[in-house]
Amino acid sequence: MMLSRGDVVIAAFPGDVGKPRPAVILQSDLFLPIFSTALACPMTSHLIEAPVLRPLIEPSPENGLGQPSQIMTDKLSPLRKSVIRQKVGQLSAVDLAKVETALLHIMGFDRLIGARSEA
Repeated sequence: MMLSRGDVVIAAFPGDVGKPRPAVILQSDLFLPIFSTALACPMTSHLIEAPVLRPLIEPSPENGLGQPSQIMTDKLSPLRKSVIRQKVGQLSAVDLAKVETALLHIMGFDRLIGARSEA
């Protein structure tokens, strides 16, 4: 399966007892073909109040989600491509930008661009 940055996939992350869940691929397209893993963030429909770190994604035909979900940028991890069951959609450019901003905050890179905000 060909993957691209921003793809929404269904996969079982390690530690989730094999529970398949949506995830978003965040690794650069340049490096996706090279490795057997892809950097990804799992998604959850159990919503919490953390809009800066867990951006809310509304379901759409384009992203393939069935319900509102948050991207857990605090759980960014390498995902073995072999555990990806299917690709269900693609994040919009606006939603991908929200994830990128959240990653800047969670990793502390926001200080490099002067973009601090309250989590």
